[in-house]
Amino acid sequence: MRVRRVVGCGARRETYTVVGDDGHVVEPVDDFLAMCTDREYSPNTIRARAHDLVLWLRFLAAVHVELSAASAEHVDQFAGWLRRPVDAGRLVAADSVFPVREATTVNRALDSVYMFYEFLARRGVEVAAQLVVVRRRVGGEDRSFLAGIAPSTSAVRPTKLKTVKRRPATLTDGQVQTVLDGCVRLRDRFLMALMFETGCRIGQALGLRHEDIDTDRRSIVLLPREDNVNRARGKNREPKEIPVRRSLCDLYVDYLFAEYGELESDYVFVNLWDGPVGAPMTYWGVMSLVKRLRCRTGVDFHPHLFRHTHATALLRAGVRLEMVAELLTHRSARTTADTYVHVDADDMADELVRVGFWDTTETAR
Repeated sequence: MRVRRVVGCGARRETYTVVGDDGHVVEPVDDFLAMCTDREYSPNTIRARAHDLVLWLRFLAAVHVELSAASAEHVDQFAGWLRRPVDAGRLVAADSVFPVREATTVNRALDSVYMFYEFLARRGVEVAAQLVVVRRRVGGEDRSFLAGIAPSTSAVRPTKLKTVKRRPATLTDGQVQTVLDGCVRLRDRFLMALMFETGCRIGQALGLRHEDIDTDRRSIVLLPREDNVNRARGKNREPKEIPVRRSLCDLYVDYLFAEYGELESDYVFVNLWDGPVGAPMTYWGVMSLVKRLRCRTGVDFHPHLFRHTHATALLRAGVRLEMVAELLTHRSARTTADTYVHVDADDMADELVRVGFWDTTETAR
């Protein structure tokens, strides 16, 4: 059982399917993934769903249950199996060491399974419908203007592990500066500075074209594209123009004159020393650069850490939540709040000082 990348249809250039041990496509799963493709889900999302369903199929095979005969009890067992994949009927010593998946990873896999069976239920598969649990809304829940007209029920997914919300890790100002100073090439420094100062995703950065950068307006347009030859992707579905500082624009201009030169390429970040010169940088190329910077600077970081650092800095500076959501190209402010609005001990101490409950000497640590 394996996941394969294949040519997509419609606006998507690529998608994924699941192939069985016999070399044939697993049709129900392939139909579900085709639906995800038609709805223009991100290929990365479709790939994750495909891998989740491969795990589900492997689990069902281990317990000798057909895909169409699965029950809610099997989903519960699947959650435990994902945490510690012990074969059915096998006794294992309590002190044995097993790789344990995080609760968030398990919940994503469970979400994929429920989405799959909801898809089958819409096709009229009776057993699948049993996994789609319906409950009545109770008082105090959000009510829309259709309340009393639309059915007062909603589908829920009963199996879900409890998770602990952690504030995303961030870098200190000193660590960011150390990483920037560790870049010996202007291209690399501009890439790192761009991700830190704008909070853009690595896929958004690698998909940038020169036409997306306006040095006069001091802005960058993060434009989702399906034709990036380096397969770079951003999660935003609509173009988003965000402001940048003059220093970042100056760094971009320096990079063009000192290193980019007369290359004929639309892409901002291209290979200049390794690989085909002028070809767009890839994810692998960026991660190779990050590994070198880790060794050179001693700072343990990954590209997305710049995004977390930028978002946290904006919120701590008092930027409105809805504005932070726009700058991060989130679909809603709720996504931003769920990810970043978590106070820690330093935040609480600062607030106690601000309201006068503590004097300034109380914050010394």
